[in-house]
Amino acid sequence: MGSNFDLPNPIDPAFDGRMDEDFVEYYNKNLAIVPPTHVIDLADVRANPQKWASPWCRDYSDLPFVNDMMIASGDGHQLPVRIYQPDTERFGSGPFPVHVNFHEHAFGKGTEDAWAAVQWVHSHAHEINGRSDSISIGGISAGAFMSCVVQQLARDAGLPLKLAILSVPSTSTRRGMTKPEDSPFASMAENALAPCLNWKRVCFFAAVAEKSVKEGDWEALPRFWRSPIEADSFDGICDTFIATAGCDPLRDEGEAYGQKLVKAGVRVTMRRYTGVPHPWMHMIGVKKAQMYINDVCLALKYAHRL
Repeated sequence: MGSNFDLPNPIDPAFDGRMDEDFVEYYNKNLAIVPPTHVIDLADVRANPQKWASPWCRDYSDLPFVNDMMIASGDGHQLPVRIYQPDTERFGSGPFPVHVNFHEHAFGKGTEDAWAAVQWVHSHAHEINGRSDSISIGGISAGAFMSCVVQQLARDAGLPLKLAILSVPSTSTRRGMTKPEDSPFASMAENALAPCLNWKRVCFFAAVAEKSVKEGDWEALPRFWRSPIEADSFDGICDTFIATAGCDPLRDEGEAYGQKLVKAGVRVTMRRYTGVPHPWMHMIGVKKAQMYINDVCLALKYAHRL
């Protein structure tokens, strides 16, 4: 099955034959039928989040094992977090996630929120049936970027982490780039027309982030907050699982970050999921998505000795 060019957002013909068939079927049914959000007026997206939400988004707040709480971020903002504590008889002994709902602010505040959440979980583990000595972190895309930074912050603060799960991580800055060939990573040009995340969408996110920062504030941020792959040292970073996608512009920088960790003596597991693009892990029914879920669960079980 190939691209359907009668749809508003078809797969570019450059990727015919490169994508798994079950992904193409999922994409044509669920994603090709609507325009990508980066071409929609941002004000409309913010005013109508459900209208433009991805098909995998679901509200779990009505389930009995979901507990929403507020914690303080570094700037005093009350930050919503969602804690999942399913029935252990049905779902096993965990570990169970704490999800952070980052508040909209200038670039860097999301990372500050993530670090505040990790510190809160470490200090209040007993209140949520957790263990302060058995914490892992993780994120997807920008969330993985933040997790890279939190790895550094946790090491420097002496806060032990069992594992960081970095899924399709953005690890470098795009400032100053005007075309995909400007990137030092070949996958940026190779996958510039990829479905779900192409060069235009990469530029959109980079522009939104850059415009949010006041003049001079960008340079004031520590270098590794802007570009984790350029951190001064990777010594002592926690064990890491890195998942990349074969048809993702960010593929090579995620794998390059992993190599930096390996050279520093960090225990790293990396897997490239071929035939799928940037956010494939959300797409229930796509075989590589289930493979990813199984891999992450196995990595967590090993890290937490379950």
